[in-house]
Amino acid sequence: MSHQWSIRALKTISQNEMQVVCDWVHRFPFVITHDNVNIPFRVYAQRIDNQSHFDCGTASTVFFQPNAPPEQPLSNRTLQEYRAQGQLNPLSIQELYTLSHQATPGQYERDVHRVLCYLIHSGKFCFETYDHRDSEIFLPPHPIYQLSTGDDFITRQFILGTEHLEEASYEGNASVVAAVLHQLNLDTEEEMKKTGLDRVLVWIGDQLTSARLRGLFDFRAQDRNAFERLDWLVPTFGWFHLLMAFANSLHKQYLGTIAGCGLMHAF
Repeated sequence: MSHQWSIRALKTISQNEMQVVCDWVHRFPFVITHDNVNIPFRVYAQRIDNQSHFDCGTASTVFFQPNAPPEQPLSNRTLQEYRAQGQLNPLSIQELYTLSHQATPGQYERDVHRVLCYLIHSGKFCFETYDHRDSEIFLPPHPIYQLSTGDDFITRQFILGTEHLEEASYEGNASVVAAVLHQLNLDTEEEMKKTGLDRVLVWIGDQLTSARLRGLFDFRAQDRNAFERLDWLVPTFGWFHLLMAFANSLHKQYLGTIAGCGLMHAF
């Protein structure tokens, strides 16, 4: 197995997978996400014009659920109607507090269950020998909206080709979006027309990515057609980044010091 054989095999696998992706984007709903990557390029025989260095790029991923229950596809025109209604009737602070209050009972049950899970799975507690381990209090709360699970509902993800583009600026994100559409064969005139009139694409990223995409959406509000105005784009921030920020906040607040109080004494 030579190096050239390995490279050729990887290219063949990549091309076959990309054919599957380009076919599935016309058959199933999908979600796109992208983020920056830093790739070190190592050189073992360094010269003036051949040095080890880091380079920046953007990695993108497409997610499908091919066996999910069929639902009515999202409509671009319907999305624009709801956006117009939302601009005329924005949520007030009182409505936000009311919605939060209505969701409190279900959230309280889940918070209690989460705390109990931390306690019963701690290292110094043996739940298997606990006399009341069969109590209903340890059962998980009923789901609010149960998603389908099992082998038939596994999410399929495909990593697209890494683009040598930065995604920290507005221009960079515009280039990344165009490059992703090119890889998915959605950049032809006919496909761009279909995207502008019918498709709705959910695009996920971290806080910086979603902010840049929303900024592009605002900057292009006066463009001539729906595709150039990005009417089909729904930028969404990644919940995983929110969880990381929340965990980092808890760590900084409650870690404490060795001389004072805090979780430092438990580590």
